[in-house]
Amino acid sequence: MLSRRELSLLRAMYQQGTVTAAAASIPMTQPAASALLRDMETRLGFALFSREHRRLRLTSQGRALIPEVLNALSGIEAVDRLAGNIRKGARDRLTVGAVSVASSMLLPQALVSVRQAYPDITFAVRAGSALEIVEMAVDHRIDLGIVIGSSAPDERVFKEQLAAVCLFAVLHPAHPRAKARRLILDEVTGLGLIALSPTLPAGLATQQAILKSGLEYRPLMEVAQSFTACELAGQRLGVAVVESLGARYAHRMGLVVKPILTMEDSELAIVAPKDRPLEGAALYLSNALRREVGALTNPL
Repeated sequence: MLSRRELSLLRAMYQQGTVTAAAASIPMTQPAASALLRDMETRLGFALFSREHRRLRLTSQGRALIPEVLNALSGIEAVDRLAGNIRKGARDRLTVGAVSVASSMLLPQALVSVRQAYPDITFAVRAGSALEIVEMAVDHRIDLGIVIGSSAPDERVFKEQLAAVCLFAVLHPAHPRAKARRLILDEVTGLGLIALSPTLPAGLATQQAILKSGLEYRPLMEVAQSFTACELAGQRLGVAVVESLGARYAHRMGLVVKPILTMEDSELAIVAPKDRPLEGAALYLSNALRREVGALTNPL
């Protein structure tokens, strides 16, 4: 196991590029930093850095560690901040998990009203997939989460539906089909489909609906974010298919948004630790989210 001092040195090396600069930023002496790096490599069993033109470069093994090093230090520092706040008497802190599109198109507006009701509260927002957000709730790493995923109950968490989720086609206003009263998914597949990855609920629903209709699933582009799909449609590279909140983003961009179908067995939902009832700021946020959903899930 790496200590906090070792993690800090690895982060400093990643940011500074030289032992001298990294050591000074911690602070630590250069000989001590060099010795600590050698000791880490011995214990880990592989080289972390290679020397190129008098600079140390991360090896492929060292690069593989960096994301987790940064996450670990971020978590440690968050604990330090929370402990400091508690010492100062600032005990109100709300930790929220959200899938990316909800963190941009739903959460900020709801947090405004929470802040008005709880002016001294501090927020921490954790991003992740729906499964990751559920795991955070199970482990009590968040007070409340916002997910888009299966409507089946999860016995490990409290779960409440905010809204059903629909699929929408997103087109540039100059697209030949932009003025059509309605589009169907079969038609969209022939217009240069920009699809979400099937690892996402909306992407999987798109793929399944196309295959169910007897067509071949051959998207022109496949992306991991609703925002990316909308931006690509905005560049006239095809027609994007996104979920309700992504459609709202497209509408704000000035793009044309047309409903296609309601996603079966999928929902926009709140999750929370099962053995810790929503109260205080978390309960206020859940109510604020319900108020926001009405406008946000209808992009028109």
